[in-house]
Amino acid sequence: MGMGKFALLGSAAICVSMVAPQAGAQEAKKSYDLPAQELGAGLRVIARANDYQLVADPKALQGRRSPALTGEFTVEEAVTALLAQSGLNADIRGRTIYLRGRATPSREEVEGAADNQLFVTGSRIRGAKPMSPVIAASREKIGDLGYTDLGSFVRSIPQNFSGGQNPGVISSVQTGSENTTSSSTLNLRGLGADATLTLLNGHRVAYDAVSQGIDISAIPLAAIERVEIVADGSSALYGSDAVGGVANILLRRDYDGLLTTARFGAATDGGDVQQQYSAVTGRQWESGGFMIAGDFSKATDITASQRSYMRSRQSSMTLLPSQRQVSAVLAGHQALGEVVEFEIDAHYNRHKSVAALPYSATANVTQSGIISRPEIEGYSISPSVKFRLPAGWEVTARATRAISDSKIIAEIYSGGTASAVNHVQYKNDLWSAEFSGEGPLFALPGGDARLAVGAGLRSNGLDASITRVTATATTSLLNYHDGQTATFAYGELFLPLVADRSAVPLIRSLQFSGAVRYERYDEIGGLATPKIGISYQPISDLTLKGAWGKSFKAPTLSQQNTVRQGVLLFPAYYLPSPPTSRNVLQISGGSKDLEPEKATTLTLTAEAKPQSIPGLRLEASYFDVRYKNRVVRPIADSSQAFKAEYADLILLNPTLEQVLAATANLPLGVQNQTGGAYDPANLAAIIFNQLQNAARQHIRGVDASASYEFSAGENQFHLEASGSYLKSDQKLSASQPTIVKAGRIFNPPHWRGRASAGWKRGPIGTNLAYNYIGGTDDTRTTTTYKVSGFHSIDVTISWEPEGSGLLGGWSFLLSGQNILNEKPSTIRATATNPTYDATNYSSIGRLLSFTVSKAW
Repeated sequence: MGMGKFALLGSAAICVSMVAPQAGAQEAKKSYDLPAQELGAGLRVIARANDYQLVADPKALQGRRSPALTGEFTVEEAVTALLAQSGLNADIRGRTIYLRGRATPSREEVEGAADNQLFVTGSRIRGAKPMSPVIAASREKIGDLGYTDLGSFVRSIPQNFSGGQNPGVISSVQTGSENTTSSSTLNLRGLGADATLTLLNGHRVAYDAVSQGIDISAIPLAAIERVEIVADGSSALYGSDAVGGVANILLRRDYDGLLTTARFGAATDGGDVQQQYSAVTGRQWESGGFMIAGDFSKATDITASQRSYMRSRQSSMTLLPSQRQVSAVLAGHQALGEVVEFEIDAHYNRHKSVAALPYSATANVTQSGIISRPEIEGYSISPSVKFRLPAGWEVTARATRAISDSKIIAEIYSGGTASAVNHVQYKNDLWSAEFSGEGPLFALPGGDARLAVGAGLRSNGLDASITRVTATATTSLLNYHDGQTATFAYGELFLPLVADRSAVPLIRSLQFSGAVRYERYDEIGGLATPKIGISYQPISDLTLKGAWGKSFKAPTLSQQNTVRQGVLLFPAYYLPSPPTSRNVLQISGGSKDLEPEKATTLTLTAEAKPQSIPGLRLEASYFDVRYKNRVVRPIADSSQAFKAEYADLILLNPTLEQVLAATANLPLGVQNQTGGAYDPANLAAIIFNQLQNAARQHIRGVDASASYEFSAGENQFHLEASGSYLKSDQKLSASQPTIVKAGRIFNPPHWRGRASAGWKRGPIGTNLAYNYIGGTDDTRTTTTYKVSGFHSIDVTISWEPEGSGLLGGWSFLLSGQNILNEKPSTIRATATNPTYDATNYSSIGRLLSFTVSKAW
């Protein structure tokens, strides 16, 4: 969908990256037949047609139009013709068009202001195009699609799985749920929130709650420039956690003036009544600038009584928690002479939510159940100093301090009274310092060989405690403080062997990259992770890329420190087999002996940009992730424990001596959840379900995307489609069978896709989007049931009145999400569980909203 269009018209300084340089593009002439149109649209066509980057200040483009352009022109001639009446100039070099006002004194200053935009997530080399596909979306694109926060946007990406940290996941009820704090985290390929690394302006922030995920919704949409996501292993560049991939939230650098926004929305079936207010302000001056953005939002909950497919459940069950959030972001930069520039970014977030989970199908949650009230407060601050050295080198020193403090009050009700209150706290902290440098080494036929190097120190800490308060006692259920310190060093080399004048038949462009990173941890030792890539352009229209590498994830502090627990489960006749009325004991918890997770990743990509159809881009990728030592809870769903694949984890009919040996070192003893007596001499089985390193996981599949952008007179159109096919399986040990993951209930479906179409003419625009989440198989019993897929359609209509009159500076957006009110497929479930798969499908239904903004 015209990512370049949105980035150009809405960012404070943009880099629209084109893939695969063409031979002789600066000298060769191309034929154009462009109508008179908005200046930004015309420049974008020229940049796309010649595989150039465009860096511009959108304020300089606002309100300007370009004349018609017909004939054959070089890039410089075409740009000069479009700018003839605009009062703007352009510097063209290094396959980049730098747009500036006539008063701008030098090309060096233009380049300096744009340098930070020339880094693309997936490479630490300025100007290098990553060998792995990059999913990018500007703030304008996200808003035009009707999304109001980054959490809802990332849940629409086909490569992302909604299970895990997601407000719509019903905590502790369905497999794959980690919804402790109602946060939103990325979960690429369904590998878990802790296997996707999320960065803010290229640096880490504190983890959320007990997982190593990052709450992406904590950053207000008004503060961001764009989001870039690489769905490929990236530990060679960014270190631990980047197994499924890496996401980078890039903030606005500057803003002049004040923009205020208000939004109101609600689900037509009831609940999720939303209010959101945001403002962004700032100032630019010759040597620097700053931006401050703030956001306040709140939304009511959705309960079982408000959804027809949940009417058989207790009406007080929460399907979507009520939420209230305040967040703020600061970004700024100041040149200290011609050599040194100071930069800083900081964010603050306070998030509250409330969710109710009744234990009975007939009694209200305040009769029997639990009400959870999480409150999260977090912040980060990251100053840096950049030095511009001779010969085009840059050196950066950056430090980061971040904290995420989650406090949860869990009220437990029994017999109509509050029998206990659990006070839970997870406080994550981060300290890091890094020095990095990047610059050219020597000339090659295709350009300068470039090198990026860096080294640093990172320390993560976690304070965790759970205290239970009853009428008679206060008991500590969990209490620990632990930390991980990692020292690291990395290097990345970029070699453009062939490009432009050096092109030969069937080798229009040939580029290599290689990176390696070494990290050493206090307890788990050191690991080196390499990555190599190649980009080959046999003809101007086609680019072939490949990336191979290794990635890893250190065991989380929670996984290492979770207390071993023994829980007496309900009588075994609730389970599929064996048929018996005796109870079952489950042993769970963490371990200090967990090893790092390791993965080998391969991605092969083909990208086509036919010169005969300007604005058309096609891309397809094959990905393969081979995971070993994956830390898993072997049996995610206790009701499945007696399946054949878990035979090695089950001890049937244990003797008294075996039971006493298994429970001898449980800090809390055996916790009886059956309501009956505990008889260690009369158990049907012991389930050993501690966290362990699985022998392997294998994830592979195909991503595909297509986009086409064109103009017809004053009408601008953009079309986009993307989809992902995923297969995954897991083997716990060499002696156990392979367990299929993708395509099974509560796991990622095989298929996900999205298609959209947009139109704009002057001040009016509209977008229509279709979303598809594939179905799954419910294999929890001997009979397999099909869970139907989910189809939804979204529509937005925007109006931005032109001129400076009464409506000047105003903009309006009407949005309808899931306008056909698609409902999730019902599934078999016990009387206290949801009747749909909340890890994959949403309970919101049709959501209508209205947004109004005013630039002052």
